[in-house]
Amino acid sequence: MAAYLNRTISLVTGQTGPSANDKNSTTGNDTVDDSRHNISLQTSASSTSANMTGITDNRMYQPNDKSPLQIFVRAKKKINDIYGEIEEYVLETTTFITALHADAEIVDKAERELFESYVHKVAAIREVLQRDHMKVAFFGRTSNGKSSVINAMLREKILPSGIGHTTNCFCQVEGSDGGEAYLMKEGSDEKLNVVNIKQLANALCQEKLSESSLVRIFWPRERCSLLRDDVVFVDSPGVDVSANLDDWIDNHCINADVFVLVLNAESTMTRAEKQFFHTVSQKLSKPNIFILNNRWDASANEPEFQESELAKVKSQHTERCIDFLTKELKVSNEKEAAERVFFVSARETLQARIEEAKGNPPHMGAIAEGFQIRYFEFQDFERKFEECISQSAVKTKFQQHSSRGKSVSGDMRSMLDNIFERITIFRDLKQDQKNLLTERIQGTETQMMQVTREMKMKIHNMVEEVEEKVSKALNEEIWRLGVLIDEFNMPFHPERLVLNIYKKELNAHVESGLGSNLRARLSMALAMNVEAAQTEMTERMHALVPNEKLLTNSAKLAVRTQPFEMLYSLNCQNLCADFQEDLDFKFSWGITAMIQRFTGKVRERSKKQTPALLNRQSSIGHSVVTPVSTPVETTPVCLLPGTVVGGITPEQLSVISRFALSSIGSQGTVGGLVVAGIMLKTIGWRVLVGIGALYGCIYLYERLSWTNSAKERAFKSQYVRHATKKLKMIVDLTSANCSHQVQQELSSTFARLCRTVDTATTDMNEELKTLEAQLNVLESNQKQLKLLRNKANYIQNELDIFEHNYIAPQ
Repeated sequence: MAAYLNRTISLVTGQTGPSANDKNSTTGNDTVDDSRHNISLQTSASSTSANMTGITDNRMYQPNDKSPLQIFVRAKKKINDIYGEIEEYVLETTTFITALHADAEIVDKAERELFESYVHKVAAIREVLQRDHMKVAFFGRTSNGKSSVINAMLREKILPSGIGHTTNCFCQVEGSDGGEAYLMKEGSDEKLNVVNIKQLANALCQEKLSESSLVRIFWPRERCSLLRDDVVFVDSPGVDVSANLDDWIDNHCINADVFVLVLNAESTMTRAEKQFFHTVSQKLSKPNIFILNNRWDASANEPEFQESELAKVKSQHTERCIDFLTKELKVSNEKEAAERVFFVSARETLQARIEEAKGNPPHMGAIAEGFQIRYFEFQDFERKFEECISQSAVKTKFQQHSSRGKSVSGDMRSMLDNIFERITIFRDLKQDQKNLLTERIQGTETQMMQVTREMKMKIHNMVEEVEEKVSKALNEEIWRLGVLIDEFNMPFHPERLVLNIYKKELNAHVESGLGSNLRARLSMALAMNVEAAQTEMTERMHALVPNEKLLTNSAKLAVRTQPFEMLYSLNCQNLCADFQEDLDFKFSWGITAMIQRFTGKVRERSKKQTPALLNRQSSIGHSVVTPVSTPVETTPVCLLPGTVVGGITPEQLSVISRFALSSIGSQGTVGGLVVAGIMLKTIGWRVLVGIGALYGCIYLYERLSWTNSAKERAFKSQYVRHATKKLKMIVDLTSANCSHQVQQELSSTFARLCRTVDTATTDMNEELKTLEAQLNVLESNQKQLKLLRNKANYIQNELDIFEHNYIAPQ
């Protein structure tokens, strides 16, 4: 009794729990002091009830942010915020992994599907968190006042109550955000008027639901602080109405945070009530159970009971309830059990709160004496209930969600770590490939420059060599041109039409013969040299491209379909087009022929002496200078040696030669007669006649032997001289042309190989760009993975802080 009084006084003084002496005094035998305290409280109740009630009511109904229920509200908001971050994190990670799934070497399909499964898991947890609330279920026998207790806690008469079996089904009262109250039947979304609850849930009405049905009543949150703090009340039929206790528990009580056993203080606990909670304790691990001995106001209506006897009855009820909780159910220890047994009057409390809502003092709803004590007891129950349900709901509702959040973030972080390691390995591999490719490109460019210089020098040397060989061979063939022309055996006729055909065929024969001879002497060797140079180029250039695929492509580009063949463009038709033959008869010992023959020899001698004279003058230099210039003699010089031939002195021969020259130069008959007279006078007529006869015989012989064969020989001789002269003019041009062909062939081959190497280098540069892009993507992926891992660590820290603040102290 002393503990009860101390607990009541603690509500007024602001203390939250009994002292050690109070706990010890509950088992004491000082009944006289207990009676004295009861008498003093009862006699002073009428005088102090208004003041104490006013103080208590003002303290209880003022907004209290430190209410135990606010712990659940704050914890729910916090865990929802954390799971909002978890959901964003999971969506962000899944999106990243889905994009990363394109590269099968990093993330496979199973990993992607596992990440996607976390999205659905977190969404389901968030949906559960939105529905999570603190749930209290009231059980007891029929007509024990379960509905009245709920109404008293809600401060309004919401649930049907009365004498006998009133509540026929399960009624769940929860808060609604709107300002209108309504109810919904199980399996239906239709909103019904709250007035219908008196028909649907009342066992006395004809229209009623089955005992296992559920009616959800939505009551405006602003009208009740408990509903505003997410407390849900579940009223039930009497446990003695149905034997389907397992179905009740499975369907309506499995997620309850607190159970309230409402007993009738006028009787003791029945077997049905005990059996029900035995079933609850089997299905749930240590459920939180409060025991309310309702209708304790009936004790004030028993005047024959002394205070001591009333205290004994109360002690008996308390002891039985504690034994039930500790020894039978084993859900709490004696200290916790003693603080969960209360003696109240729900109907009296409801009336007091209805009067208070009207503006009247609460004691106007009192039914019997001792109202204040019973009212304080009910408030003490509410306070303990709020503490217990807040602690229990936070632990049962949010601890599992916190653990699952840690599991999700931990698993994802572990998977991200594995992916990060794979990306790191893959990135290192790509970096090695990039470094190798960069070195290869640089080496290829350096070697390409060196090979280009060497090949240019080689082509230059080969071109000069070809030019020299062609020039030498062509000069040799020109020197042997007479032999080639003698091999031409087409019938000859001096007629103009036939002669033109003959010259045309002779030009073709000379061009063909010279070309064939040059090819026979040069083409094979030149072709082999060119092929060897091309092979060397190909090998040198292919060595710059190590990739087999590129080597195959480059080989296709570099191979020539036909072997190299030198073209000798002589074009004798055009070259000898200006050739004019002279087939008229000419006496070889004629004066003109002899003079031409002598002048030709003098000219040849002067050509031979001129270089010697120039060399001698250059060796002497300018050391000797003649002061007086000697006049040059312009008289004809005797071409014969200084001896007398046939009695003719050199002076006479000089005179003869002068007259001969003058006569020839004048080309007149008079000159000829003068020369003949002088010769006749000088050498005599006999010698002159003999010489004339010999001269005539020779002329006749040559004139008779001037046939077509002689004309053909003269024609070929003239053609040889003319063709030789013309061909010598094009020796340099032909050799330059041949060297140009070789240069063009080698240059084109080298150019094709350079294009091949350039193509390979371009491909390597493109591959390098691809590797750089891949490295950039991998580095970006690594940064994103680090960010996601940091976010996972942040979520882990947030959940640790949440457990430390809301779960660990519990």
